[in-house]
Amino acid sequence: MARSGAEAIGILTGVVVGVICSLFILRSINKNHKLRTEYDEMQKRVRGEAYMYGFFALVFYEALLGLAEIITKLPVDPLVLHFMGILIGVTVQAGYSIWHDAYVGLNTQTNRFLITMVVIGGINLFVAIMAWIDGRMLKDGILQTPFINFMVFVVFLILGIIGLVKKTTAREED
Repeated sequence: MARSGAEAIGILTGVVVGVICSLFILRSINKNHKLRTEYDEMQKRVRGEAYMYGFFALVFYEALLGLAEIITKLPVDPLVLHFMGILIGVTVQAGYSIWHDAYVGLNTQTNRFLITMVVIGGINLFVAIMAWIDGRMLKDGILQTPFINFMVFVVFLILGIIGLVKKTTAREED
């Protein structure tokens, strides 16, 4: 599906602004205000495993998506479909890391990190709700790109639940 020039510029601008904001956020949540988060050896090993599982999840999703597209025309914008794969991979990677105590770095201010995650999730939910209200979520029966905001909210919700369950079970083990 070809996009208009204005829509393509809007998407590209959103990505660039997102990357720039991510850099500032990363600096603000690290205790030493550096971009690089520090991890111990166990965390590095677990994060390597997590990236592997996230990659496999993405590959599996894309294979299923390819088969689904052979069988039928999916009523979803292609950009949404591919972002869904990326978000599945990220969810697997981050969820595995959280569950194995390897997500938050040694130099991360945990409270700032959690507040930032809640704010990002909330902003994405707000944008998705506004798109739904404005009628931009569906167009001619096709799920549109604002649905990505809702998917990001769901990812943050899932990761929050994993973190809460992990924290609860860790307390019970102690």
